Amino acid sequence: MSRIAIVVQRYGTEINGGAELLARSVARALRPHYEVDVLTSRALDYRSWEFHYPEGESQLDGCRVLRFNHPERVRSFFIGTPLGAKLRWKARRWWRRRPLVGPPSGVPRRDGLARLRAQGPTMDGLIDYLRLQGNAYRSLIFFTALYHPTAVGVLVHPERTILVPTLHDEKLMYLPHFHRVFRAPRRIMYLTRAEQAVAERLYGNDLAPGEIVGIGIDLPEPSTGAGDQHWAETAARYGISEPYLLYLGRVDSRKCGSLFEDFLRWRKERELKVQLVAVGQAFMKLPHDPAIRFTGFVSMEERDELIQHAKAMVIPSAHESLSIVLLESLARGCPVVVNGNTEVLLQHVQDSGVGTAYRSFDEFKAALERVLVQSEAERAADAIRGRQYVAERYSWPVVVEKFRKVIES
Repeated sequence: MSRIAIVVQRYGTEINGGAELLARSVARALRPHYEVDVLTSRALDYRSWEFHYPEGESQLDGCRVLRFNHPERVRSFFIGTPLGAKLRWKARRWWRRRPLVGPPSGVPRRDGLARLRAQGPTMDGLIDYLRLQGNAYRSLIFFTALYHPTAVGVLVHPERTILVPTLHDEKLMYLPHFHRVFRAPRRIMYLTRAEQAVAERLYGNDLAPGEIVGIGIDLPEPSTGAGDQHWAETAARYGISEPYLLYLGRVDSRKCGSLFEDFLRWRKERELKVQLVAVGQAFMKLPHDPAIRFTGFVSMEERDELIQHAKAMVIPSAHESLSIVLLESLARGCPVVVNGNTEVLLQHVQDSGVGTAYRSFDEFKAALERVLVQSEAERAADAIRGRQYVAERYSWPVVVEKFRKVIES
């Protein structure tokens, strides 16, 4: 059986970030066909890169995991985003010239390499391992272009490299170095058409060959109501006593935006009895209000129950390359309310015909009030459309076959 490597910035059962969860899902899906090594950091917290896992080799999901040392994150006024990249990012809304990102100059600091090293996780040992052992792998699959292991690693053995960029239109992606990153690989596997369009807008149309791969989502069996007693226990455990909206993912200001403030403002204006339940690891100061319930990590069974019984899944993130949470919600018949300024989220809503997108506080209020008064028949019709959308576009057999075709080519 051939051996492949997956390179990703963090990896572990406690990590619920979208790109890291995607990498783990792909590793599990490819494991029946290949011996899978995962090359990653020792960190749990992406803000500091503090050591959490031991260095060296371990096993997870039948895959060999190799963890490399790295320094903690460097925060310095003298190692910021280069001025040229910063100005292009600020001017992106009206800048007509394409590509938006300036070409590399050959000067490492100006091209952003110092900024990438400062951001971390900088694993020189991982890069050395690739130089020495990379030829032993049939393919090297890199996740998340934003971080140093991928931004540098794709250049080591480009002929063996598959890039899954999980790209967002964000400031750091305006570093000139990324022109090299998006031209080096043998193949780029985008999660959506919208993500590929962002890459071409930023770096041009002459990138490495690319295709849309998506991600596999397991469709659950329709609920029979047999677990009502278990759900009652789950609701009591987390203090859920009213109709609720659900947020699921990393709880930080970058992902949540103004969600908590906007929810409390809307609830107070309308004098409604409705709660917001937030599931995931917290990386921000949490508001103290009984209307917002923070659960931390929950079991997979509880997670599925929370999705199934929610009035809607709210996805306020300004940066998404796919949104596994949105697809899981549609697969379970849960309506979605999404940030319409995020191209990928808006595309899902438009293509599936399910959910509501908002671009302002007034639209946010209207969207929430719409799902609260949705009839059972309307919700059932949306559930059918949502499941059909996921089944047709995001099945594991299709995704695995796309990866295998590229790996074997």
